[in-house]
Amino acid sequence: MSPLMSFLVHCLLYALSFMLVARVVPGITIRSYGSAVLFAAVFAILDGLLFSALAVVTLPLVILTLGLFLLVIRAGLFMLADKLVSGVEISGFFPALLGSVLTGALNGLIRWVVHF
Repeated sequence: MSPLMSFLVHCLLYALSFMLVARVVPGITIRSYGSAVLFAAVFAILDGLLFSALAVVTLPLVILTLGLFLLVIRAGLFMLADKLVSGVEISGFFPALLGSVLTGALNGLIRWVVHF
């Protein structure tokens, strides 16, 4: 599978995970599946570009918290993606934290079942 096709499939699966999590987590609203797909693409790009750099910059906090600060970084990227995509609203830090953790876990489960 080509890298572009792989990225598109990943975004579609992530959008599905995000739609399911939005039904469970109060404070996360999505207007349409298209908004969820756009959010997934923006989050994947932000995650790919910024996550490693932020993890290195905050390495003392990551070590001090035994890696739990990485969840805070992901929640921050989740909130940043929310600001860049209209049609998705995350009402605060805790919905972003819970949403990013559940979306990541659900996406991992979906990828494990689909073998992608």
